[in-house]
Amino acid sequence: MKKLNEKGMSVIEVVLTFALIMTIIASILALIMNYRNKLQTNLTYLDWSSYKNTLTKEIQDDIMRLGVADINHGGECTSSQYSGEFSSCSNIVFKTGVEKILAVSKIDISDRNSVLNKYIRYGDTKYPIKDTLPKTIPNGRQPGEFQTIFVSDSDFLSVDSTILSDGTEIKIYSIDIYIEHIDFDDDFGIHIVATNNDVLTANSYTKDFAYTGDVQAYTIPVTGTYRLELWGASGGDIGPYKGGLGGYTSGYIHLQEGQVLYFYVGGEGSQSTIGGWNGGGNLIAGEEASGSSGGGATDVRLVSGAWDNFDSLKSRIMVAGGGGGANYRNVTSATDLVLYGSGNGGAGGCLNGDDTNCAGSSEQYQASAGYTSYDSHDLTTGATQTSGGIQRRTNSANTVLEDISTGTFGSITSFPYQSGFGGGWYSGAAARHSGASGGSSYISGHNGCRAISQGSTATSITHQSGSEYADFIFYNTLMIDGDGNKWTTDKTDEKVTMPNNGVTNVEIGNDGNGYARVTYLGI
Repeated sequence: MKKLNEKGMSVIEVVLTFALIMTIIASILALIMNYRNKLQTNLTYLDWSSYKNTLTKEIQDDIMRLGVADINHGGECTSSQYSGEFSSCSNIVFKTGVEKILAVSKIDISDRNSVLNKYIRYGDTKYPIKDTLPKTIPNGRQPGEFQTIFVSDSDFLSVDSTILSDGTEIKIYSIDIYIEHIDFDDDFGIHIVATNNDVLTANSYTKDFAYTGDVQAYTIPVTGTYRLELWGASGGDIGPYKGGLGGYTSGYIHLQEGQVLYFYVGGEGSQSTIGGWNGGGNLIAGEEASGSSGGGATDVRLVSGAWDNFDSLKSRIMVAGGGGGANYRNVTSATDLVLYGSGNGGAGGCLNGDDTNCAGSSEQYQASAGYTSYDSHDLTTGATQTSGGIQRRTNSANTVLEDISTGTFGSITSFPYQSGFGGGWYSGAAARHSGASGGSSYISGHNGCRAISQGSTATSITHQSGSEYADFIFYNTLMIDGDGNKWTTDKTDEKVTMPNNGVTNVEIGNDGNGYARVTYLGI
């Protein structure tokens, strides 16, 4: 075989090597493109889930708040100003006299601009449907061949009548606007069932759960869409210092008739050695004059059991975190008072806590005292999705001497100190000389939440994105911590008012025992 030189490769070897290199490069490029396409597909999925959830919530909230008198094809839908604009339009008449149209824009796939500017309209608001088409359409091809989003332009309203057991005749309205994406098997459409009967719509299947100190079982009475709301309990107060307020979580979910849910409603913390029921941290015996216990979480589970049973805890599909207990060095000596530190408890209900979010405060310590490693004040961090809060022992210069992990999953292990942590998905941190931190919240399906794998044990926990329960994923989710911060994947800049349940003392956050509510939204 002829060589290029005495020690070089043959021409055939050079060609084969070049071909191998090009094959490897092509494979790497293919992997990169596949990853890019998969990432883009996932982002599109999230965008469409958000689109559907936002619009569905707008309509369902109006139905619950205003009550339906009738849904028809008359009213504004027949107005001349909308002539030719919609492929299908329904007029929703509420019992307050308000009317809103729900309509799908007219789509002509031969007109590229029409395809790009399609939308669903509700009331005075247009909800644009984002789509992606080639920058230029090849000769002989139609825009419809490149559509990724398909919206049904057929009549989406159906009306039926039924007779209730008391002889009352009611109408049942089904709204089904089908939206499909070429990359997904899922239907992203708007699916709502409403009735003109107030009792069926709002009251028959509303169930409230106050604090009892025990599990409360609830059997879903009819297949349909429900809204679940949870309020976590607050940590205990002491002296001039306040316990952290409890968090709030809510979401819509489709449930089957006969499904049993188990509600664990948290108890508030107090100036007692015993923490609030369902995960509130305890105090060291004899330290009731120095601090308060933590507030318990409020949660919903699929498996019953004692509040700290691990198999039950890992079946939680929604959790509202409890607040941390306050700390107060209730002593007679002014020197002792400022030597060790006191503080307010941290709020419950952060998605991801740190040294500012849901952390307890530390103040009234004497910076010039010259602490040893033991004589120190504490700083605490809030709980996250994958770990409990941390107690940071700190010297007079605020240098961290030691980090102690005191928070655990579901508060299955108690660390008694002078202020007790808040319960939660993971509990906050207990503290000796500061306020304790609050527990984290969790919602199955909420962006940023981290489920635990169902194969986990109390001594070996693994986490995952998404939910282990494919049939128990919430949409239209809302997470608010006890300081009034709204959480999506991270804390937003938006301060929001926590919904008031009309029973507990809801201020910025929930003050007192926890609470839970189930509201039926549609068949």
